[in-house]
Amino acid sequence: MNTTRNVPGLGIARLDHGGLTYRLAEPLTIDEVAGLPREAWCRRLTVTDSSADGERPAEFHAICELDGEPFVLVGRIGEGT
Repeated sequence: MNTTRNVPGLGIARLDHGGLTYRLAEPLTIDEVAGLPREAWCRRLTVTDSSADGERPAEFHAICELDGEPFVLVGRIGEGT
């Protein structure tokens, strides 16, 4: 299994959580996250709110498939790059 994955239009994601998910280093804007379900390689999207105290940022989890290989993509939602 690769330790990095190039996600179209989003950049490089690194393997995270003991080899279960790929995480983007930079946060995505809400518009970028909203566009994920329109991508052919994105199968399902879940978004979680940030905590009221700011301890936990808003995040997304997407079930994806590129080149016939399924994977989970996670990242923060924020100001983006």
